[in-house]
Amino acid sequence: MRSKLILSLLLLGSITILNSCSKQKGEKAEPAIDDKNLTTCVTGSGCSFLFTEQADFEGYNTLKPGTYRVFWSTQQTSGITTTLYIKTPMPGKSFSLTKTDILAGKIQFNRSCPTCFMYEAPFKPVDGYVKGINTTPNNRADQTKWLVEAKIFLQAEGNPGLKDTVFVKQYFYPNFVIN
Repeated sequence: MRSKLILSLLLLGSITILNSCSKQKGEKAEPAIDDKNLTTCVTGSGCSFLFTEQADFEGYNTLKPGTYRVFWSTQQTSGITTTLYIKTPMPGKSFSLTKTDILAGKIQFNRSCPTCFMYEAPFKPVDGYVKGINTTPNNRADQTKWLVEAKIFLQAEGNPGLKDTVFVKQYFYPNFVIN
């Protein structure tokens, strides 16, 4: 009876050790994104979907050297420029950002209209998600293509009742040169 107890404990201990050392448990699951229903530019506007590495952003429209991969989506229509900046970790072939990351400042949204004669309340990101996958992980960084999906909920600063939502699902291309 004692030998059965010892054998059972050894078996249970072995299973526990094997499960705790499994690589699959330590790996993050890659976010699910498909390339259907990609966002498009509004007729008559210009859009760009770019990223750079070893960067950060400052304020609402300035990139600077840093430790992140920064994605940005820009849409320009008659006098209005809308830009969404997304700051992600450098390592890995995929990423996911949550509300916590958004509230921590990893998303910036800017809508500027220098020729408008009316005041537009600035909006700040308050919720949402962002996920991305490197669709060409074996290529050099300057030849990669990322598929990014972002749904960001915005709230006007000083007016919590005024809300907006930004949705982007598109391929992002490098905006740097590696020698």
